[in-house]
Amino acid sequence: LVHPRDVTDVYRKYPFASFLPVWLLLFLLRMYWPVILSEIEGLVSSDTGESIRGWVITIPLTAHQMLENRALAQKKILQAAQLARAMGARIIGLGALTSSITGGGLMLVDQVDIGVTTGHAYTAHTVVSNLFALAERLELDKEKVLIAIVGATGSVGQTSALLLARAGYTHLLLIDLERKHHHFSPLIENLKSLRKDISITVSHQVRDVRDADFVITVTNAPEAVVEADDLRPGAIVIDDAQPSDVAGDVLSREDVLAIEGGGVHTPGINSHFNFGLKDKYDNYCCLAEVLLLASQKWDGHYVIHRAALEQVDRILPYAEQLGFRIADFQNRRERISDEKIRRIHELLSNQS
Repeated sequence: LVHPRDVTDVYRKYPFASFLPVWLLLFLLRMYWPVILSEIEGLVSSDTGESIRGWVITIPLTAHQMLENRALAQKKILQAAQLARAMGARIIGLGALTSSITGGGLMLVDQVDIGVTTGHAYTAHTVVSNLFALAERLELDKEKVLIAIVGATGSVGQTSALLLARAGYTHLLLIDLERKHHHFSPLIENLKSLRKDISITVSHQVRDVRDADFVITVTNAPEAVVEADDLRPGAIVIDDAQPSDVAGDVLSREDVLAIEGGGVHTPGINSHFNFGLKDKYDNYCCLAEVLLLASQKWDGHYVIHRAALEQVDRILPYAEQLGFRIADFQNRRERISDEKIRRIHELLSNQS
């Protein structure tokens, strides 16, 4: 289940909509029921090799509309889940803001006769896998780099932090809203249970990312929260938010590397919808998680509310069976060239 991040996503699917005044388009979106955007092709059962059908269904509300009227958004998400069930789907994945609007799927579990997953287990894995790959390419020491996580108390933020600690990264800066302060204590306790020597700093100010080597962004904000002036030269931003947490001026900086953190290459599986990724077999990790579960004929829910490390570990062999991997480095503007990665490497080497 997806929704337009803003009106440009509507134009991508329905070009004629660009001729309408924006206020009229937004009004019409509120009136529509969820619709099927496309059929997913190429997924097969891991056991039998038989084809498995799937669909991309959209809730016709932009991110701003969903956050402004949560009751309406929840109603349309429920309608979309019912449409999926009527089409014959046995499990749905919650893309973009549909997870946070439903409390990580909690709202749906007793209202629909269908399995639900947020996608957060495979998403956290994908985000940190991008970081691991870039750290290796850039020859960075895991025990020295500072990693900031913006949106750290959310499901993906928490799970990413735990995966980083388990992998041996020892310096974390956890950033989230002040009203979420009570979530930090249990997260810090869990992190220290994985690695006693871990150094953890907590902040409520996004601008504190200026000290970070890596910045992971995983908020549910409807607009960008990280601006170009927030980042030091050589910073690497891994953006998993939909809508994006990263302002356009970040992508214009030649001394900063900003990549899409949620891209997964799913060989042979075509969603037949332009999500803005650079390969027709690239899909977002929230979709990839439900594809993996469907390939296993998973029965019931998977990740509800918050992901656990056990759920990450359980799904990885499924990904290996289907050949899923992180997509080539990219952002919404371009594929990231080897030359740009070399420039960032040279910059970091000169700093040290």
